Amino acid sequence: MALTAQMPAPARTLDTSGRLCPFPIVETAKAVKAMDAGAVLLVIATDPGIALDMPMWCKATRNEHLGTFQDGGAWKSFVRKRAR
Repeated sequence: MALTAQMPAPARTLDTSGRLCPFPIVETAKAVKAMDAGAVLLVIATDPGIALDMPMWCKATRNEHLGTFQDGGAWKSFVRKRAR
């Protein structure tokens, strides 16, 4: 079973494939802002930097980093928007 199968179902998926840092994080910030508290965002990226950037961004913004996993040539990062 893939680790991603153990993650909660995302309310929204953001595909940033082919874009480099900081684009995936900038777009994540915009997407999370528009979501309800507690909702989960799945970010798909091909830039391996997301494995370090996403946990740091979540810590800085107090959102919950649920996990970032490599899936073939892409990375899948799960973020839960913090409660207000």
